[in-house]
Amino acid sequence: MRAPGREIPAAPLGMITLAALLPPSWDIRLVNRNTEELQDGDVAWADIVMTGGMLAQQFDSLKVIELAQRAGKPVAVGGPDPTSSPRIYARADIMMLGEAESIIDEFIAAWRRGERTGIFEAPKFQADVTKTPIPRFDLLKFKQYLYIGVQLPKTTIPPPDSF
Repeated sequence: MRAPGREIPAAPLGMITLAALLPPSWDIRLVNRNTEELQDGDVAWADIVMTGGMLAQQFDSLKVIELAQRAGKPVAVGGPDPTSSPRIYARADIMMLGEAESIIDEFIAAWRRGERTGIFEAPKFQADVTKTPIPRFDLLKFKQYLYIGVQLPKTTIPPPDSF
């Protein structure tokens, strides 16, 4: 679906939520592959390239892994598709499998120790997403999206019979 002046309907809430889980001191550049091309300068700028997502992004994620590794950059993958099909992403240097909230601190600690490979696997069904920080909306190019979604804690939504 396209609207005049907009690229796609909704912003990548998962990507900007992941960005919010990373240390505030890290410089982060978001390249949404649904709306823009990844440039050589984007890869050259990065210390690490992070990609992944759902099955629909698999082909593109594999291209990003190849591009980044050709440039000598380590690549981390995560999301539903790498979690359900890790063998397909075996070429990635770092795999984050499962909910990032449960393993991001472990990944950050390993990165700070100089580790550039590894598999970080979250225990199933144990992530406390109520502690997830506010997504990094500042990384979005708002003109690319028709809608900007928000997440609310479950407890703030009144039951339907109270409307």
